[in-house]
Amino acid sequence: FFFQAEDGIRDTSVTGVQTCALPILQFLYFIASSAKMNRWLAVAVLIGISSGATVEFDCKVREFAYQYAEKLQGWRGAGKMKEVWDSLQLTTLCNQTFSGEALGEGETPVFAIQTDLVVYVDGVGGKEGTHRTVNEAVAALRGVRRSDPRPATIVLMPGVHYLEDTLRLTPEDSNLTIQSFNASGSVLSGGVPLTTHWVPVPSMSGNVFKADLTGQVTEIQALRVGENRGFRASYPDRNPELSIFPEGWVPTNKAKWTPPKPPATKPVFVEVDSPHVDDKTMFNVYRVGVNDTCEIFTPPVSYWCAETVEGGGAFRFRIPSGMTPNPGLLKNYTNPPTDAVLHVWRPEHWATWMFEIGTYDVGTGEMTWKKGGFQGARGDDEGAEWYIENILEELDSPNEYYFDRASSTLYYYYNGTGGIPSALTFSAVNKQTLISHVGTPQTPVSNIALKGVTIRDASPTYMEPHGVPSGGDWALQRMGAVFYEWTVNCSVEASVFTRLDGNAVMVSGHNKNVSMMGNEFVWIGDSVIATWGYTAPLGIANDTVLGQYKMGIDGSAGEVPDGTRVEGCFIHELGHFEKQSSPLFQSKTRRTFFGRNILFNMPRAGININDGYGGGTEVTENLIYNTCRESSDHANFNSWDRQPYITSTNNNAANFTPEYNNIHHNFMIGNYGAVNTVDNDDGSSWYMIHHNFLVYGGHKSNFGGHNKFSFENVNAMAQIKLRWAQQVLL
Repeated sequence: FFFQAEDGIRDTSVTGVQTCALPILQFLYFIASSAKMNRWLAVAVLIGISSGATVEFDCKVREFAYQYAEKLQGWRGAGKMKEVWDSLQLTTLCNQTFSGEALGEGETPVFAIQTDLVVYVDGVGGKEGTHRTVNEAVAALRGVRRSDPRPATIVLMPGVHYLEDTLRLTPEDSNLTIQSFNASGSVLSGGVPLTTHWVPVPSMSGNVFKADLTGQVTEIQALRVGENRGFRASYPDRNPELSIFPEGWVPTNKAKWTPPKPPATKPVFVEVDSPHVDDKTMFNVYRVGVNDTCEIFTPPVSYWCAETVEGGGAFRFRIPSGMTPNPGLLKNYTNPPTDAVLHVWRPEHWATWMFEIGTYDVGTGEMTWKKGGFQGARGDDEGAEWYIENILEELDSPNEYYFDRASSTLYYYYNGTGGIPSALTFSAVNKQTLISHVGTPQTPVSNIALKGVTIRDASPTYMEPHGVPSGGDWALQRMGAVFYEWTVNCSVEASVFTRLDGNAVMVSGHNKNVSMMGNEFVWIGDSVIATWGYTAPLGIANDTVLGQYKMGIDGSAGEVPDGTRVEGCFIHELGHFEKQSSPLFQSKTRRTFFGRNILFNMPRAGININDGYGGGTEVTENLIYNTCRESSDHANFNSWDRQPYITSTNNNAANFTPEYNNIHHNFMIGNYGAVNTVDNDDGSSWYMIHHNFLVYGGHKSNFGGHNKFSFENVNAMAQIKLRWAQQVLL
């Protein structure tokens, strides 16, 4: 276990799904009967308390949030409910005592084998019906099922099963279940176990050791020490899982930024005047720019490189080309830090950029980039707070590591006295995608289910190519530890996703009815679930610009995620590396159901909808709090709609009118940096927002949207609004 002083203890286990309603009548009575408002100390906002609320009010909010969590997912047992309790700080802030005696240990589902064709993975193999690895089992079943195409089951025996390579599931593997044996929680890991012979390094300060890994790995993108993360050597020292801004970041005034440099390519502007929407005062035409300063994106297309951009704080995209730390701030690096990565907050804290260092001037300290800056759609001339990682000279804190590729040497700062125990295991993590489901338009992958497994240990993807999906503020990588494209009815149930350093799940392009049911997602480096479809330009046969990138105004072909279902999930501790991250992000997606989930402890909004394509998304009966802990100008729910899309919904002719998105019966607390609970930002349209219990924020709607109906909501203390910048100054 790791202990996080302000937000509790975390572990991993998960079971099924249960729902219930929100009891608010006695809470409303409490609000009405409060006699006075005693202001809290302003510094309290730094631990998630909204300035302006009384202690009594805030503690009642937390108490009823906990009660709602029990009603939603009390079946998870006392351990998980204690995590909710601690994250609400009911003991430290409200002097209440947790009692989980009535909850017990929780339910663990046992999945019966429902097929006649069954094979087992036991790590040894050699016997009939058993295999050493899951990769071998899938390959063997393909051979069998070419002549015997019955549904099949792979049973994972207890223990850790290391993937030899990404498990690539194709249409041949349809109608397959992969499940744990008798709810044993079998683990699928992307790690590579290392054989380590540690030698002390007396020339380095602290308890530093090194091990020669020649012949084992040529790269270590991430390290696992036991089941936990090791951290790249960095300045300042930081624990990415537990450090919450401003801890672990260098202040803005400790560096100077080199201005943006001219791009290598010329811009191409695309603007569709006809057809266009007539029901908006802004954002009524489809426009993008290609190349120019957006040449760093993949594909090199963005609304923010269009000839004209609109919206809050709008200007065309650009990024600084270098950075010079203040003199004396960093150590004198004996080796140029050209393997180092600089992490930088964009001003206003809408996203973080990452840059691979290209050149380093030993005299001035100026750094320029090999690549990077594509991790958010909105640019700027300068960066804000920053930290630098993957530098040997900065290996000076427990649990930090550095891998020297030239000599195949791993350096590790052991958090203990004496030598590193032989029982302490180390694994290199270099696989970014652990399980992919990829079909074709003619033959999609169908009916593949994962049940009761733990999926862990995927490597970071923040330096992989990122694209700008649509007109929102986001850029992201079309990648995930579990990946779907051209699938039908695929699912993950009662499983645990943990210590995945990129996105946990990516639903890309055409997918029907992907479902995530009763899972836990914890310690995720980026977003938890991202859905991102494809569109096309009008007259694609004659198009020479956007068609090659599968981008454009026309989404009527429906090459998008449709009917994705996320239900009964326990989602917390995420965004450790990319701060522009959320439990749910969607772009060019329709008809998502997101219900009866518990979401807490994240740097940004809980749900982000990047555009108005398709509609039909339902967000209901969720508990969402402790969002926006490090970001600014957001809410528990965040949306944009700056680009119109042609779509076909409910068997109607293709047009610009989507189905309504329906946000109802949720409990949201807009604490930390959330300025609202529901933020329908630039152009957001076609929303029904009703019967929600919204604390500290209410509903924001601005910049040219329409058809947003907000009714029958309880907005408690809606005048309490705190921007991130105000918090930091306190």
